[in-house]
Amino acid sequence: MTKYREILRLHSLGLSQKDIARSFNVSKKTVNKVLKATEEKNICWPLSDTDTDAVLQEKLFPKAPKVSSTKQMPDFEYIRRELLRNGVNKKLLWTEYVVTCNQNGTKPLMAEPPAGRFVADGSPQLVQFSIGILHNYHSAFSSY
Repeated sequence: MTKYREILRLHSLGLSQKDIARSFNVSKKTVNKVLKATEEKNICWPLSDTDTDAVLQEKLFPKAPKVSSTKQMPDFEYIRRELLRNGVNKKLLWTEYVVTCNQNGTKPLMAEPPAGRFVADGSPQLVQFSIGILHNYHSAFSSY
């Protein structure tokens, strides 16, 4: 872990960034990043005892919140099984997938089927559906 307290202490004593980097066996870029972040956050030496390296790391470089997606991935195993049945095609499976997403309150992975288009009111219209594109899309994920 980077020694943020010591970097700030040595900087306050007037050491160069190069000397500070050598002292802790870190890159000059790391020292530069820490010092820039402390300037932006108006943090300077002396620090309180409660400002540990872990606390300083969170203050200087807060973790970005995880973004949750409202899109639902297709169940490719289900699609593969269903396509083996007579009378089932990808257009039918796409329609079922969109209906399932709407019932669950999620969005489909893609706004429309590959090579499909929307009508003026925004509802999906399943025209010009290219089976090859969905097959290639499925094949890309089925190997995982």
